[in-house]
Amino acid sequence: MDHAGEVLATAHLIYGRANSTSLVNPNSESRPPIYKAIGISLAIASGLFIGVSFVLKKIGLLKANEKYDEAAGEGYGYLKNMLWWSGMTLMIIGEICNFVAYAFVDAILVTPLGALSVVITTILSAIFLKERLSLIGKVGCFLCIIGSVVIVMNAPAESSAATIQEMQHFVIAPGFLSYAGVIILGCTFVALWAGPRYGKKSMLVYLSICSLIGGLSVVATQGLGAAVVAQIGGTPQFNQWFLYVLLVFVLATLVTEIIYLNVSPIFW
Repeated sequence: MDHAGEVLATAHLIYGRANSTSLVNPNSESRPPIYKAIGISLAIASGLFIGVSFVLKKIGLLKANEKYDEAAGEGYGYLKNMLWWSGMTLMIIGEICNFVAYAFVDAILVTPLGALSVVITTILSAIFLKERLSLIGKVGCFLCIIGSVVIVMNAPAESSAATIQEMQHFVIAPGFLSYAGVIILGCTFVALWAGPRYGKKSMLVYLSICSLIGGLSVVATQGLGAAVVAQIGGTPQFNQWFLYVLLVFVLATLVTEIIYLNVSPIFW
């Protein structure tokens, strides 16, 4: 009897600790299923808009280079082309959808769905730009779709950061600061040293800057999305200075991505 009593007491203690942990940590609570549906829908819409925008922007760049007799990757004549601006508008709409999606689901779910924009761009480029899609390209598109579906089906229901305060705690951690510092220094080196030497020979140079900086942008965007949802839920967020730091960082990273994406040979 004493042994059975000890077992019951231990089980009761474990149960009490589990309940108290879930009450203290709101992140352990599952989000409503509708949140996942909304987030996935917005992420897919974002992929469609951004995929179409790449094709329109490339057509605009090519026409601008021809009209203003500019070398590929040089000059800003594309700023006078309506097709380029149409593509940029669709990209902005896609990024807004992407931003809102982060408010409903985590980056681990939204980011892989962004690969759909690659598939859309590839298909439309083959149709409108007469670009040849090789067998390897077709396999890559297929793997992008399969990978996105697998991640969507197995994504966690819990939120990693529900408020800007929690995001601040994660961002100022030594591990993330070290990672971000390496990424920023690496991109600076690529932009200042590798770019002038190899930027026109390989698309990987400037695309690597966009990809690495984009990874940091995703983190900041998720923090802003969580803050918006928390504010709507009644938790004050816009009085936190760190929210505005993330906002400035997101804008800076987006401008950086736009600049280096437009000079990449992918648009030549």
